[in-house]
Amino acid sequence: MKQIILFGAGRSATYLIDYLLEHAEAEEFQLVLADSNIEIAELKIGNHPRGRAVACDINDTAMRQALIAQASFVISMLPAFLHFLVAKDCLLYGKDMATASYLSDEIKAMEPEITAKGLVFANELGLDPGIDHMSAMKLLDEIKSKGGQIISFKSYTGGLVAKESDDNPWHYKVSWNPRNVILAGQCTSQYLENGEIKFLPYSRLFSQSEEVDVIGHGNFSMYVNRDSIKYVDLYRLDGINTMIRGTFRGEGYCEAWSVLIDLGMTDDSTKLSLEAGFSIANFTKSFLISEDCETKEKIERTIRRNISPATYERIEYLQLFSDESCPLSHPTPAQVLEHIIVNKWVLRPNDKDLIVMQHEVKYRLDNEVRTVYSTLYREGKNDIYTAMAETVGLPLAIYAKLRLRGMFNKPGVFIPVEKEIYEPILKELSSLGIHFMESENV
Repeated sequence: MKQIILFGAGRSATYLIDYLLEHAEAEEFQLVLADSNIEIAELKIGNHPRGRAVACDINDTAMRQALIAQASFVISMLPAFLHFLVAKDCLLYGKDMATASYLSDEIKAMEPEITAKGLVFANELGLDPGIDHMSAMKLLDEIKSKGGQIISFKSYTGGLVAKESDDNPWHYKVSWNPRNVILAGQCTSQYLENGEIKFLPYSRLFSQSEEVDVIGHGNFSMYVNRDSIKYVDLYRLDGINTMIRGTFRGEGYCEAWSVLIDLGMTDDSTKLSLEAGFSIANFTKSFLISEDCETKEKIERTIRRNISPATYERIEYLQLFSDESCPLSHPTPAQVLEHIIVNKWVLRPNDKDLIVMQHEVKYRLDNEVRTVYSTLYREGKNDIYTAMAETVGLPLAIYAKLRLRGMFNKPGVFIPVEKEIYEPILKELSSLGIHFMESENV
């Protein structure tokens, strides 16, 4: 019997686990779910006869290698920086693997050895990255097939909160790793616009957000992703004038987040001289210049600009001047902010999250410039079966099933930008309700 080893039973793995168990008997494989929290792993496996939960500390080399050695296929849903541990052992024992995370430089550097062993290491098979690549390449390949010359490509994705569950002024709740929410965008972003390379430093990233109309669903705020320019080559778009990839947030989010950046609360490089038990109020006051004015004035004076009443409402909602104590010892500012938002932006049991993705492509055909929009709008069911978990987990699950059937045999390291990979995955996703609506203007 084929055996899939899945490392990681976290919130994004729910649909992945369910799909693999659902298809285990027909596809003749067993799922071994390895996680440091055995209770969560056992809960997600349930009593399924084709599933088994095991407790595993990923830093326990002997245990990790023992699991990989007996695998037919390995999936890593660990935090991205831990994929390399799994990848090294997969190479050592000659096992194919897949992740939903960005292809790292460390794994890319292993490609000659991976190829020499005839192995296939698949990466970026989640939502963003993942469905974004596949749906974009499908659209771009279709335009090229009819002779269109692509001029501009813009693509935006966001993990948000559904309107019926949107009950806070940030219009946001956490449906994925909260640490990644805090650290988003912490570098100089670069993109191509009207033939010119543009750089946008982190200090201005959120204050220079834009409003984007999502066809049929209204406006969302957008900030630019880290490096859009590399996708000119990845998407085979030589000669394009505009290439922008960005992240969606709710109305007003970016302006308010910029205030937290100005205050210094998103810094993850400095350990603070604070012992466990300090108050959130004292943490916030330590960033402020003045001690003799009201809360709003303190914030305004510190960032040296006025903020709108709506922005202040969002800052106030976080209760940055509360007497609540923080249990962290010598944390970074970002860790304290994560502690705050996890409690304020929590998805309650009946809350629904929301995934929004939109590609906007301008191209020239028959002496006309046309614009096509391709839009995904997907709501979750509750705080467990989220749209985020669905769109991250299902592409990876479908790939694993098809790979174990013998598809995708070309050795090496890849992301899903080739038709023979994206076409069958997108087809099955569409059958499961995850599909794009297209509209075109001339």
